[in-house]
Amino acid sequence: MEVAVIRVAIVDDHTMLREGLRKILSMEDDLEVIADTDDAREAAQIAKENNPDVMLLDLRMPGTGGLEVIGPIHEASPTTKVLILTASDDRRDHVAALTQGARGIIMKDSAAETLVTAIRAVHSGQAWVDRDITGTLLEELAHRGGPEPGASDKPILTARESEIVDLVISGCRNREISERLTISEKTVKAHLSNIFAKLGVRDRLELAIYALNRKV
Repeated sequence: MEVAVIRVAIVDDHTMLREGLRKILSMEDDLEVIADTDDAREAAQIAKENNPDVMLLDLRMPGTGGLEVIGPIHEASPTTKVLILTASDDRRDHVAALTQGARGIIMKDSAAETLVTAIRAVHSGQAWVDRDITGTLLEELAHRGGPEPGASDKPILTARESEIVDLVISGCRNREISERLTISEKTVKAHLSNIFAKLGVRDRLELAIYALNRKV
């Protein structure tokens, strides 16, 4: 049976890292590096010419940085998923990347198998953030408000569901939510399932990103 190949492009100013990533990804039957560059200014053109499934993008590079090209990448190739590959632990950068459309963030010191898993995850439509930074990321999201909804936006969550969204974004787990709202954990899980279905998100991280970009 033929394996569906995920086509990957790499944007990073470190030559050795790009070469290392090529070797790592070449070991996987379903991954193929089709292009790479050391200049973020070339990212959109690579996306336009090659239409990669996933683009690994460094945040901090000399001159133009990764944050500045996420939008142009999506304009050039709307189907390309951007996965941030970074050494920066600045959660403000992480939030900025996610709000501009990146589908995930993985640290450069992550294990090779974690990188492979992350690429497959964002390609399948999931959001990905390394476990080590999920907590601080949610903390940053909790301190930011999304833009005011437009006139055409319709409230689709109940008051209770909105309360639960706020608590999730603030970092509360199911038990804490049940205690604060005086409801059972089973009820919390049921509410979360309904919220995920209504908003079209898969997990708490995607819920936080959604809430940041659109007030719910």
